[in-house]
Amino acid sequence: MERSVVVTGAGAGIGRAIAERLAADGWQVVGLVRSAERAREVAASIAALVEGDASVRADHGRAAAAARELAPLRGWVNNAGITQRTPLHDLDEAVVREIVDLNGYGYVWGCEAAVRAFGEQGLPGAIVNVSSVHGRASFADHAAYDFTKGGIDALTRNVAVSYGPVGVRANAIAAGGVMTPHLRRYIDAAPDPAAAEAKLGEGPPLRRIARAEEIAAVAAFLLSKEASYLSGQSIAVDGGWTAACASSPVDPAYAARFPAAAGSDDDDGGAG
Repeated sequence: MERSVVVTGAGAGIGRAIAERLAADGWQVVGLVRSAERAREVAASIAALVEGDASVRADHGRAAAAARELAPLRGWVNNAGITQRTPLHDLDEAVVREIVDLNGYGYVWGCEAAVRAFGEQGLPGAIVNVSSVHGRASFADHAAYDFTKGGIDALTRNVAVSYGPVGVRANAIAAGGVMTPHLRRYIDAAPDPAAAEAKLGEGPPLRRIARAEEIAAVAAFLLSKEASYLSGQSIAVDGGWTAACASSPVDPAYAARFPAAAGSDDDDGGAG
């Protein structure tokens, strides 16, 4: 059966990786992007682009309509977001409002468009909200961002509880550090970019920053039939970061048994 999905912020980074993975999996993918020109690379891999702003309610409706023209809408990925420092003792109101508009209201409007379309079609679907480890652990001077990511996790649970009885599922991905163009700019703006990147890489027990494709793989699973009984959850894809009380070194004698360097992503981690 043909099926369509909307991915917000599909032009780059995690959104692009998700859009391309879902297209490869057979979905008719519609990307909601701020600039079709800047998203021209992903445009070659997916069914359609809708130019708009994910913080604007009506633009989600336009994306849903475009997807339904291709095939029944059965999936929705809220991904578009922004990260900026917002220390409470030195707040820039314009920055706070931008973060809340996109990371907060944008996800509400996306979930609304999805559940409305599912109801109009009489067909259930699945929603994936790209959240963050910031939704479950606090990071200094990120008050507004932490606030919105915690809200995304709560919104995900609400959708799962409110619409689960008709078969609608909703889950969130609590992503850790993911090497995207946005993160690269964030690192480069730090007083000591090399130290900032090293700190991000050393934080998770897996000792590295994630690739966008690794987040996309989990999003694809959450939208698939393989996850048919999984709903209302926030799945941490963070290399074990939020599972750790503190950074702990591996016993050198034990580590010496492994030929690959610590933190390598070359192996499948023991997956069967």
